[in-house]
Amino acid sequence: MGARMRRTSTAAAIGAALALAIWPVTAHAATVDVQANNPQVAGDATSNSTAVFPTNKQNEPSVAVDPTNPSRLIAGSNDEQMQPPCGPGPVRGNVPASDCSFFPGVGTSGIYLSSDGGMTWTNHGLLDQQASWKDKGVISDGDPVITFGPKPDGHGGFTYAHGARAYYASLATITSLKGYEYVIVSYSDDDGVTWSAPVVATTRTSATTFNDKNWVTVDRNASSPFFGRVYVSWTAFRSATVRGFGNEPTMVATSTNGGASFGAPDQLSPAGNNLTGNGRQGTSSTVGPDGTAYVAFEQGSSQVVVISHDGGVSWTRPITIGAVTDIQDPIPGANFRTDSFPVIASDPRAGSTTVYAAWTTRTSAGGRTVVAKSTDRGRTWSPTTTVSSAAQGYAFFPGLDVAPNGRVDLAWQGLKATDPNTFGTGNATIDAYYSSLPAGGTSWTAPVKVSSASSDPAATAQNNLQRQFWGDYNTLVSGESTAWFIYTDSRTGVGCPAVDAYQSYLAANGLAAPDGADGGKDAGTTAGTTTTVTKPAPPTDCPSQFGNSDVYVSVIGA
Repeated sequence: MGARMRRTSTAAAIGAALALAIWPVTAHAATVDVQANNPQVAGDATSNSTAVFPTNKQNEPSVAVDPTNPSRLIAGSNDEQMQPPCGPGPVRGNVPASDCSFFPGVGTSGIYLSSDGGMTWTNHGLLDQQASWKDKGVISDGDPVITFGPKPDGHGGFTYAHGARAYYASLATITSLKGYEYVIVSYSDDDGVTWSAPVVATTRTSATTFNDKNWVTVDRNASSPFFGRVYVSWTAFRSATVRGFGNEPTMVATSTNGGASFGAPDQLSPAGNNLTGNGRQGTSSTVGPDGTAYVAFEQGSSQVVVISHDGGVSWTRPITIGAVTDIQDPIPGANFRTDSFPVIASDPRAGSTTVYAAWTTRTSAGGRTVVAKSTDRGRTWSPTTTVSSAAQGYAFFPGLDVAPNGRVDLAWQGLKATDPNTFGTGNATIDAYYSSLPAGGTSWTAPVKVSSASSDPAATAQNNLQRQFWGDYNTLVSGESTAWFIYTDSRTGVGCPAVDAYQSYLAANGLAAPDGADGGKDAGTTAGTTTTVTKPAPPTDCPSQFGNSDVYVSVIGA
């Protein structure tokens, strides 16, 4: 995987910069929550109120803070700001008014920047609109994960002396390569203003592989022998032409040159599939202060981790972190897809061997966010601690990180339903919650709500309108005295009774298909059923703010 890299230690300078963070985090955290994708369409100041479905759809957000200057943050999401509105028009042509499908060749990986510690944000458009992406034959397909690391020093090593390098991992379609989906990485040396041309991390190609569920992390620890190394992980859904039957191993690729290229990917797990009860999805990764790299993922009924002590040259077999029972799909009272993927984070303090993992699991009382801890570099794990409770509703999509001072930050979203036996406009609300484990502490703080307004999941929809849509994850990043939690939010969206009725019919008859799939029916009947339903046309059947989902950041402090 290349020679070991020269290291430049600037720990004191980084620590001083981190001290500039906005607020100290305490048990009684004060928060400000702000829209990151502002305005909804880059350059159009009116678009927060004028963009219509699916142009107004954002989800699956990621956030990262510059370790040398915590006033600078970068966020991204699945962003449809360049997708044309539903129905006939100059882009879609003469199509039905109910056609809201993803338009071919239009990217969906958004970029949002903050220069004041996350208090305000500006939408900078899509990766595809970067000059470096032009004419490359690459179309971004979302699922962003963003992180920072040191910059290459020009001599084979890395340094923070001139700031930090940001990495944006995304799915992408590559017109010159066979196959469905690839994982690409772009990097930025100016806090997200400009980005490099896309670099393919999934270097093996196959006409039947769909790469998905990606993550990226960087060894940011100046004392590590692998300082600056980049790790990209994902699930390779093989034989993707046969839904549910293809093998799906977890993969990882590394870069030793600042993301300029990636080595051949390593397979981290057997290639079992979901039908065996041993499917693998949802990677998350972190690196400890000594350079130990960790990739966690869900494997059947367990959360597991694989570990490398040599910079990604070799990896352990999967080690069990803890048991998981997938949360209900959908959560009672709503209609969006869900998952129980883990997130993993290491204590960055010098000499620490502690790692944390969090996920949501199904209990008899609903979804609960749990945390496990390892103090021996991931070899063994504590029993899980349940952090969320019934007071926050049905928990899902947690974010986790460890601050430079050892404080552990955890946030998630929770859903409360008026009637868990149905779904539709006005039936459910979603809010964001936060808890922390003080450095050296043994008890998590009482969860506090960090969203100032609730969201209605019925204000969202898949592009095919067959289910609500909330994405697959949220993320959190920690600073010395501030935590930033980014999440999908539909507080300004409006439900549509015609879509509610359509989705209810499909759900009752087992006809709903995944987002972007061709399955399901726009209208029709099933055996023994005489009721028919016609697929709604949002331009004529729904309020103008139907489908409006943004990404919000809660800036958490005292």
